[in-house]
Amino acid sequence: MRRPDGPRYTRKPKPLPKEGERTPSGTHNVLRLIPLGGNEETGGRNCYLIQYGQDILVIDLGLQFPEDDMPGVDYIIPDTRYLRGKEKSIRGVIVTHGHYDHIGGVPHLVPQLGNPMIYASNLTGAMLQKKMEDVHPGKKLRLQAVKSRDRIKLGLFWVEFFALSHNIPGSLGVVIQTPAGMVVHTGDFKLDTRAHVSNRTDLEYIKRLGQRNVLCLMCDSTNSPVPGHQMSESDIEGNIQGMFTQTKGRILFATFSSLLSRIQQILTLAEKFNRKVLVEGFSMRTNIEIGQQLGYIRVKSNTIVSWEQAKHLPPNRYIIMCTGAQGEDNAVLMRIANREHKYLRVEKGDLIVFSSSIVPGNERSVERLKDGLYREGADIIDYKMLDIHAGGHANAGDIIDFIRMVRPKYVMPIEGSYSHLIENKKNAIKAGVPEQRVLLADNGQVVEFHHGQGYVTSHRIPIEYVFVDGLGVGDINHIVLRDRKQLAEEGMVIVVAQVTRSGKVQRVDVISRGFTFIQNQGRLLSEVVREAKRALQDREPRTAPDPKDLREKIHRHLEKFLFQRTHRLPMVLPVIVEV
Repeated sequence: MRRPDGPRYTRKPKPLPKEGERTPSGTHNVLRLIPLGGNEETGGRNCYLIQYGQDILVIDLGLQFPEDDMPGVDYIIPDTRYLRGKEKSIRGVIVTHGHYDHIGGVPHLVPQLGNPMIYASNLTGAMLQKKMEDVHPGKKLRLQAVKSRDRIKLGLFWVEFFALSHNIPGSLGVVIQTPAGMVVHTGDFKLDTRAHVSNRTDLEYIKRLGQRNVLCLMCDSTNSPVPGHQMSESDIEGNIQGMFTQTKGRILFATFSSLLSRIQQILTLAEKFNRKVLVEGFSMRTNIEIGQQLGYIRVKSNTIVSWEQAKHLPPNRYIIMCTGAQGEDNAVLMRIANREHKYLRVEKGDLIVFSSSIVPGNERSVERLKDGLYREGADIIDYKMLDIHAGGHANAGDIIDFIRMVRPKYVMPIEGSYSHLIENKKNAIKAGVPEQRVLLADNGQVVEFHHGQGYVTSHRIPIEYVFVDGLGVGDINHIVLRDRKQLAEEGMVIVVAQVTRSGKVQRVDVISRGFTFIQNQGRLLSEVVREAKRALQDREPRTAPDPKDLREKIHRHLEKFLFQRTHRLPMVLPVIVEV
């Protein structure tokens, strides 16, 4: 992402073709792969189009969480303008798994796309419907559950699914047989043959892909710079068990609410060591309920208890599972650290376990959270101190193994910032793919295959940030964010001027917020009033005053004056009242 001093929120001008790029062919007998999101960020708004002729498949519709310089924004979703007018050509939306960066845009975008059928595992589908009800109560999605090794026909495409390990069950890779060749999309994955059967990599199927002349592999790049191989979830269980045997007081496990495999491990160990479980956090309770209904979570009926039951138990007889491991302001763990939770406080002897890695960008929030918990007297263990979290993404060694098994003609790195895509290009080359057959594309940049040859074109479809703020979708742009940022950093000065129809200034009042404590700045206040009057009087004599012209004069004059006097640039809002 570009920084705010550059063209951050709008697309850069279309550049000249890079070396190796070609202009689009313009023929209908062409396979196009188009990233609408996910190729310039890590863990955000993943969305990819597969198009042959008029037939289109959409893979994932995710969201991206805002950065610090996006005040008020809830999240960002993919820009799907390219699909306007093509709704009848969408043969389906495929969702690879239930993480927000892959499902979060569905409730906002699927209705705009004509409500196409969504294909996903039963767990992912249940999460999608719950998300839809949260955004649009009472509305239903058109969902069709699929599972590993299912094969369906969608327009010109034959689509198959295969099981991949991730840190949420029901994760699927996708194989799309097109008239131009076979494309494999990994979604998020790691190679874990020792995971629970509901979350295990289907290695046998992946090896068979190596005999099927795969044209292009679209490969997850999230952990591409990390050497070696990703840990198995089974490696984590022994360390978590040690906490149960060695901790005399309460244990608070903070993790992702969607990490059902970890939640299942903790529930199983709690039952083994005769501890009850208090679940805190709406999303975690919801996902556990969905997991129980679909058989992904198995727990005795009396294991999970309410606070009314837990508060009567000694500290060594229950544990707490909660959300907030990323330092979110309103999540359970932050409210506990700030003594804002309605009944939970840190107690002497508490062990708090951060059973997740830190999402890039959350480092400061997590550090602040840990400081607060330490001040309250807690002991803390995180993934840097002990192996208590296995990431959900393949490391470089796993990616190289995967590519060697699939043996694709081309590799297209996806799901990562540009540096991650570059690192995944290196992995593909190590796996034996010629450098010229590794295709790097930005968001919106079209990749084409024609007569078995693939290339990145110079054609870029329009891509901008689509901001979701409350109930507003796409009604905020970079100008609004610039104004919010200015208000947050510099404050505002409101000038209310009463002017007669003839143009005589009757009264000028000044109100400031976030600029300076102006009640203690009597001299500055009177100077602002004087300068406002001066601006109002600076017009042609015997001409009727134009309120718009007067507002602009006040704005320009006071902005310059205030900067000279204070070296600040508050937002100046003139109000003209005709009397």
